[in-house]
Amino acid sequence: MDPKDPDVWRYASWVDRVGTLFGGDIAADLLGEPSVSDDPRGLCGELCYHFQPLEILPFCWNGGDGLHYGWAVLAPELDAEDHICVSFAPVDDWAVWLGDNTKEALENLLSGEMANWAKWGREQGLQSPAEDERWPAVCRALDLHPHIGSPQIGPGARSKRTIRPEVPLNWRYEPTGDGIGVLAEAAAFAPDIVHRPWDSDEHLSLTRWFLDDGYPGSALCVLKSLGGYDRPIVQMMREAYQQLGRALHVERAELWLRLNSA
Repeated sequence: MDPKDPDVWRYASWVDRVGTLFGGDIAADLLGEPSVSDDPRGLCGELCYHFQPLEILPFCWNGGDGLHYGWAVLAPELDAEDHICVSFAPVDDWAVWLGDNTKEALENLLSGEMANWAKWGREQGLQSPAEDERWPAVCRALDLHPHIGSPQIGPGARSKRTIRPEVPLNWRYEPTGDGIGVLAEAAAFAPDIVHRPWDSDEHLSLTRWFLDDGYPGSALCVLKSLGGYDRPIVQMMREAYQQLGRALHVERAELWLRLNSA
C-alpha cells in the first residue's frame, strides 16, 4: 500500500475499527501508518521474546499475553504472493497453523471469536460477534466465509494443526520444534537425517560443521529444534540465513540481537 494514497488511510481507519472482530489489534504499520520511532520494539516487539521464530511476521495481536497471529515466511526468495499463517505466544512451545493463506487465517480468526463467545461470552449474556453490525460488512468487503463451530479452531483461533508448506521441485521441507520448520533447496541439507543432540556443546559444534560444509538448512534444523534462543544460537541462525541469501531473516536476527543484548 502507498501511504500517500488517501484511500489507504480510509481503508486503514476502517480496518482499525473492525480489528476487534479478529480477536486483537491489527498492526498499525501494516495499514500504511508511518513509524514514529526508530526503536525496533515499536515495529518488531515480538523479537523481545527469546523464543520467537524469526520467520513469523505478525499482523495482529491478542491482548497483553503476547499471543499474536502472523505470516510464516519460510523462504522469502520464492517471492510468494501469500503465506501460511500461524498463531504463536511466548508461553507456547511451537507455532500452530492458522490458515494456508491470509484469507483463510482471517476467516479462522472470526471463527475463533465465535468460539470465545460460545465458551465464555454466552453465559455472561454478551452479544454474539456475528450479531455485530460490523460482521457482515467485514465478510462482504473481504469475501470471508468463516466456518463457525469448526473443530479445527478453538477460542483465540487456536489450532492443533501443524503447517504443511508447498515444497517446490528440488526443494526440501523439514519440520522443527518451533512449529515453523525449514524450507530450502535440497542442496542446503546434509544427506543424512539430523537427530536433535541433547548436549548443548554438541548442538553448537554440529551446527558449526553444517555451516562450514555449506548446509545451512541442516544447521537451522538443529538450531530451531532447541528449547530456546540465546545470542550464540541466533548468531549462527543469522549466518545460516546469510548463506541462504535471506536478507529479511538476517535483518530480523540482527534485530533480535539488538533487543536481547544482555
